[in-house]
Amino acid sequence: MQPLVKPLSLWRRKLVFGSLLLAFLISLPAFIFYATGYRYHFTSQNPVFTATGGFYILAEAEDSQIFINDVEVKNARSFRNASYIQGLELGTYRVHVQSSGLNTWVKELKVYPQIVTEVEAFNLPNVPQVRLITPYLDKKDMAVVFPKASTTPVLNGIASTTPFIVTNSTATSTYTQNQEYIFLEKLFLEKASTTAQLNKQKESNVSGKFTFATTTNKDVKESSLEIATTTVISGDIMLYENTGDVYARTMFDSIRNIPHYFCADQFWVNEIVTVSEDISIINEKIASEEYSDGTTCRKEIKIDRQGQEVIGFEFYPLNKNLVLLHLANGIYVIEIDDRAWQNTQLLYPGKDLQMVLYRDGIFIKEDQLIFEILPKINN
Repeated sequence: MQPLVKPLSLWRRKLVFGSLLLAFLISLPAFIFYATGYRYHFTSQNPVFTATGGFYILAEAEDSQIFINDVEVKNARSFRNASYIQGLELGTYRVHVQSSGLNTWVKELKVYPQIVTEVEAFNLPNVPQVRLITPYLDKKDMAVVFPKASTTPVLNGIASTTPFIVTNSTATSTYTQNQEYIFLEKLFLEKASTTAQLNKQKESNVSGKFTFATTTNKDVKESSLEIATTTVISGDIMLYENTGDVYARTMFDSIRNIPHYFCADQFWVNEIVTVSEDISIINEKIASEEYSDGTTCRKEIKIDRQGQEVIGFEFYPLNKNLVLLHLANGIYVIEIDDRAWQNTQLLYPGKDLQMVLYRDGIFIKEDQLIFEILPKINN
C-alpha cells in the first residue's frame, strides 16, 4: 500500500510563501550592501556601515603565498591562479607574493571604497634555470662543453636542466654537430645584422624624428612622439625607445580594453593633484584622456631601466604586461604596472650577452654557449 501524502492546505501555503517573501525582502538590503562592499562592524563602539574594497591578485607561481601587511592571507577565494581578497578597509596595503626558490614580488597598493584593485604578480627563479645548447653532442646526444680554462666554472650561478659533459680536448671528430645550435646561431647573426642596420640608420637621422611608415602627418602632430627605429608590438600595446628610455604605449580605443594599470579612478587622480606641486609631474602621471565615469587613463608608461643603457627590449613571452630589458649587466624582466613602483627581477646576469626570442622561447648567447631561459624551476 502506497503512503498517502496530503498537500498543504491553501492557507498554510500562503503562510509559507508570505514568510519566505518577507524574509527575502528583509535580508535583500543586507545582501546588496554586502555585495557592494559595505560591512557592519558590530564590535566597534559606534557600529556603522563602512565601505570596503578588495584585491584581485593573479599569481602564476605554484604554491605561492600572499601576504598583506606581513600577514598571510588564508581565507582568500581562489580562481585558478588568482585570489580574491575582500572586506579590506580603505587605505594603503603592502602586498607580498612569494614562493620557495623564487624572487619575492612586492607592491604597495591602495584600497578604495567599493572597488576591487586588480594586480598581477610575477616570480622568477632566484637561480636562473637554463637549458644548455652546445655546438656538439656526444653519441648519447649529451651536450659537450669545451671550457675556456680548467679553473673557470662552466655554469657559474645558473642551473642547467639538461645533463652535459665537460672535456678539455679540442678534438671534435667523435662528436656530432647540434642542428639546433646551428639554427639558433643563424638567428643570432640575423639579429646582430638587423641591430647594426638600425643603429646606423639612427645615427644618420640623429637630427630628425623617427615615425612609423603608416603614420600620417596628423598622427605625428597629435602624438608628438619621437619614435625610435626599434618598436615592438604585442596586441594593442607598443614598446618603443625615445632618447634612451623605453616606453609602453597603449593603442586601445575603448576604456574597457585598456589594461588596468594604465588607468586610475578619480580618488587616485585627486590625490596626485593634491600632493604634487610640480605641474610637469601631474601631467606625466595623469593621462590625456578622461572618461565619463571619472576614470583617467594614460597613453604611455616609462619603463624603469635601472639607470643603465638599454641594449634591447622585447615583451616577455606570453605576457604583454612584462618587458624583457637587455641592460649592460644582464637581462631583466620589468612589469609595466608602475603603481608605487615597477618590480624588477633579474632573469640572467652577464655582460656581452646576445638575446633572441623564438617561438615564445628566450635564448641567450654567452661566449660559445647558448641557453634557453626557463621561467620556472624544473623539479
